[in-house]
Amino acid sequence: MTEIGQQKIFPAESADIKHFVSGQKRRNDHYLHASIHYEGHVDTGLLKQAVTATFQAVPLLSCRFEENTQKADWIEAGWTAEDMIKVVYTDDRNQTIHDHLVIKLDEKAGPQIRITVIRDEQSDSLAIVLNHMVCDGGGFRDYLYLLSKCYSFFEGHPGVDKLPFEMPSPENRSIHQVFDHMTGQQMQEILNATLHSFPQSDLDHLPLTGNEDNPFIITHRVSAERFNTIKNYAKEHGATINDALFAAYICALSDALKGERIVLDCPVNIRAFLPKDYLPGICNLTSNIICAVPRKSGISFDESLSLVKRVMDEQKESLEPLKVYWELEKAYETLPLEEAKKKFPEIYRIPLNGLTNIGILDKESLKLGKLDPIDAYISGSVKYKPYFQIAVTTFCKAMTFSTNFHGTQSDYEWLDHFVHRMISYFPEPG
Repeated sequence: MTEIGQQKIFPAESADIKHFVSGQKRRNDHYLHASIHYEGHVDTGLLKQAVTATFQAVPLLSCRFEENTQKADWIEAGWTAEDMIKVVYTDDRNQTIHDHLVIKLDEKAGPQIRITVIRDEQSDSLAIVLNHMVCDGGGFRDYLYLLSKCYSFFEGHPGVDKLPFEMPSPENRSIHQVFDHMTGQQMQEILNATLHSFPQSDLDHLPLTGNEDNPFIITHRVSAERFNTIKNYAKEHGATINDALFAAYICALSDALKGERIVLDCPVNIRAFLPKDYLPGICNLTSNIICAVPRKSGISFDESLSLVKRVMDEQKESLEPLKVYWELEKAYETLPLEEAKKKFPEIYRIPLNGLTNIGILDKESLKLGKLDPIDAYISGSVKYKPYFQIAVTTFCKAMTFSTNFHGTQSDYEWLDHFVHRMISYFPEPG
């Protein structure tokens, strides 16, 4: 961070630029989305105070993004919590949440977050849009927990502004915080790794038309009872819930795609490589595993689970996926920005179709003072044709599947049916 006069300037990281380029290349809109429904009404004064307090950890929220041919920065722009929080009254909660989740931010102007309080007579929902350049799904979850923690403290300590707990440092946003904690042997494995990609064609495209002017988010729910059934079934087969998610996805894709092989992107949270007592900043710390299996029309869930487990087990202990992020960082540090941005798509070549398991949202960590969350989910960016992704989060053991796409009404109906079909492959309770 540098200061010019009274203005603070924060350097952009290579991951920030990666997401910016993905937006420019029309892979996705590079925004993250969250919805949290509360039993009762949020105190918007406390919410604004809490958001302001989080600027200490995430000053980028009030910044604008600026680039030139040489470099990119986040520049303090004077945005306040007042600019970021809106209250909307509704008698159609679900539609209003959807409409406010698909509103685009403007990274060049800021602010980098928008929180809409969707209010009816008895309860509030928060519809939150955050620039993916600021952080990934894991960082978004950390931010929501921090926001809730600040709100709860201020509610219990009126008139007190100083927070008694440690905040993530905005200085800890670089991918180097992961590499710096690696052993020499681990770094050698990364440096010696090969960048892999799988050639893809029209055969890997889902039958979608696309419409850049019509973003939508579809959600599907899997009950806590069925979640337990899936988890136990996977465990009995030596697999994980993540393996089971990909297995069902592959079953559905096997009938929807025409190629000989199904190639899937699987984002992985690399905070696991950090020491347990280390507090990273709110940032992007994700790598990507590729799950590639033969396509077999009519494949059973058990057969798919066996295939997925074999492929994922081979990659889970591998540091090879971090090679991409080492190369992105090297390009960003050594080349002018204009040249680095041209290089990024050559280095970061993800499959067209993907699934991200963002993980568990903890109910207690999302409490706003005395307000209990009833439901919550996080979803990723809204994809552009031919890219497609399903995001999964778990809250109170119930899973929400989010499908975000820019498309036609026919696309909406096709995807709705597709995800229903995917879920149908999971084992049923009892």
